[in-house]
Amino acid sequence: MTQDRALLPGDLAAAHSTALMGNDALEESGMEWGLAEPMTPAGPDLMIYVHALRRRWLAALGIGLACAVVLAVAVYVAVGDKYTAVAYLRVAISEAQMFGGNSAIADPVRFDIYKNTQEQLLLSRYVLMAALRKPEVYKIPAVKEVQRNGDPIEWLMKRISVSFPGRAEVMAVSVTRDRPEEALTLVKAVVDSYLTEVVNVERDQKRVRVTELETVCAAKDQNIRRLRQEMRNIGEQAGGTETDVLTTKHKLLLEDYNLINAQFARKKEDIARLNSELAGLRALLQNVDQTEVNPVELEMMLNNDQMARDLAMELGLKRMDQVYTSGTAKPGTKNAYINRQADHVKVLEERYETIKEAMRQKLRGKERNQIGEKILQLETTLKTMTVGLDETANKIAENRRSAEKIGTSTVELEMLRSDLKRETLQAADMSNEKEKLKVELRSPPRISQFAEAELPLVPSNATMRIGLTLLSVLAGLCCPGALLMLWDVRTQRINTTEDVSKKLRVPVLGSVPRIPSRVIRRLESPSKRCQSWHLRLTESVDGIAARLLVKADARRCRVIMVSSATAGEGKTTLASQLALSLARTGRRTLLMDFDLRRPSFDEVFGLPLSPGVSELLREPGPTADCVHPTTTDNLFVMTAGHWDRQALAALSNGAATATFKQLREEFSFVVIDTSPILPVADARFVSQLADEVVLSVFRDLSEAPKIQATCEILAAFGVQSVEAVVTGSDDYTYNTQRGVEATVTA
Repeated sequence: MTQDRALLPGDLAAAHSTALMGNDALEESGMEWGLAEPMTPAGPDLMIYVHALRRRWLAALGIGLACAVVLAVAVYVAVGDKYTAVAYLRVAISEAQMFGGNSAIADPVRFDIYKNTQEQLLLSRYVLMAALRKPEVYKIPAVKEVQRNGDPIEWLMKRISVSFPGRAEVMAVSVTRDRPEEALTLVKAVVDSYLTEVVNVERDQKRVRVTELETVCAAKDQNIRRLRQEMRNIGEQAGGTETDVLTTKHKLLLEDYNLINAQFARKKEDIARLNSELAGLRALLQNVDQTEVNPVELEMMLNNDQMARDLAMELGLKRMDQVYTSGTAKPGTKNAYINRQADHVKVLEERYETIKEAMRQKLRGKERNQIGEKILQLETTLKTMTVGLDETANKIAENRRSAEKIGTSTVELEMLRSDLKRETLQAADMSNEKEKLKVELRSPPRISQFAEAELPLVPSNATMRIGLTLLSVLAGLCCPGALLMLWDVRTQRINTTEDVSKKLRVPVLGSVPRIPSRVIRRLESPSKRCQSWHLRLTESVDGIAARLLVKADARRCRVIMVSSATAGEGKTTLASQLALSLARTGRRTLLMDFDLRRPSFDEVFGLPLSPGVSELLREPGPTADCVHPTTTDNLFVMTAGHWDRQALAALSNGAATATFKQLREEFSFVVIDTSPILPVADARFVSQLADEVVLSVFRDLSEAPKIQATCEILAAFGVQSVEAVVTGSDDYTYNTQRGVEATVTA
């Protein structure tokens, strides 16, 4: 391994460095691919977020610091200093009792309702409008601005806060503003308007209510005396003690009368309902031909009909044939054949629609018969109920005549008693309400102000302002990193060799180190650091070549295609290093540049671009003119040549088969560097000529869905063996750093 320096000639040092610089170039393709999802292990894999953070931590930190500073300044300035003025009102749990005791304390639910009512009244539009009419409120600049451009009541309603601290008998009314004088003025104006427009008005309404109740109670007392006198007169006319018997008989007759009358009313309602249903059914019977049949029943009838099922199946097959023919028929015969098929499909559709219409008529006939049966049933029921209605009417007339025989005096007496009872209860309720209101008017008010608002001197939002600023700093630091990490995870980049071997189920031949960009241009330098990286690269590639040699001995694996899913994943470097390693083993090795669209070996090895692969594809022949020796023993290079569409057409038609047969006889190994597989189709045709396909996978750059799609494409082209080499993995070293340095020193 100490002779690796001699295997890379000095005249190729600059070109070799140029090839290695391709590892850091990433070219995004504009095409969209239908990629299969790679296989993922069961359960969440938290390490993918760790790898995403490892890749994006510097950008996340920089963006996070910038966002944190901007957000902190914006939040701190936007929040600003706020001053809160608070006024306190006492809201008693119940009206004060003049004679001791307070039964309302045991009803907290009613007290909560009362508090909520007072809160809504304080925030009502007429209270706020009264507050806005005050001159000191109108002088506030913000109020003037809102009155010119919007609704001042809505503006004030959003800034008034009403609360009951600790669910006590205290209502706190507060306003928060940038200026303490404005907050104090608004709170005082709203509280004064509430006391004037709600609390005092409520006591005035109670006084008016007391006056009204006194008038009504006097009228009720006079009416009660009149009813009692009338009852006394009717009892004297009925004969004294016989009044109780007549009353009992009359009550029984009235109960029977009420029962029969209720039955009569129910029967009339039933007859009206049945007449309405009968009219609806008759209208439905007339319009049954214009209504749509039930699609479910129609579908069931079509499914049960053998002819309809056969016709539907034939129609479906003809439509499939029509679609298939439109996509596969040759242009010359396409229109005529498709027109014949369309005519046949149209005939089948008309036959199917005829059967379908017959089924609809059958369903309508069935529905017509059902409606007719319902109409007949309803008519029979109506006749029966009409006869019963007449009998009930006769019973009512008979009971009425019996009650008239007993005498109207008992009925009037019972009615007077009922009226007297009702009037007595109403008079008692009104008298109680009147006395309660009088007590409330003599007691202290239920709502009173006990603490006026004072001018606030200290901002009320200092703690909140600092807290929001700190939260904005934390959000600014974390959110960009989280978004970058989630975006990186969604791309499903390759993090470790296990992502390729276990998740994608692609065998891994080995791994090569990712050389830092600052070392790439000085890789051929005699410095210890550059030689250490050079040795790591050589050892890792030699390990991969050793595995290929074992496979070549086991089965004839001599043509090795090196490619990648997309551009910029290190395939060209891997192919050249692999060819160098195989040549160092004494095998006659050919390195072919099949990346026809973007060739590179002519510049790397200082060789002419033409003649090369493209010329052999266009005009197959001897390969001697296209194979160029290099300064490395046993290593030969075939450049790409001048690419055109004719060369690609020849490649797709199998023109390279004879060339590869000749190369197999002349060389022990043929290493092919192709174009990426996903963007273009060149490498897919070449893969059919190779014994082994090696995919170059770049850690932190290659994406798992694209690798999965690449493997599926290669499988579709009949490739039997696909393996991967991971660039940038930490699994490639056998020796420690100290061992490598010791080897370089030796």
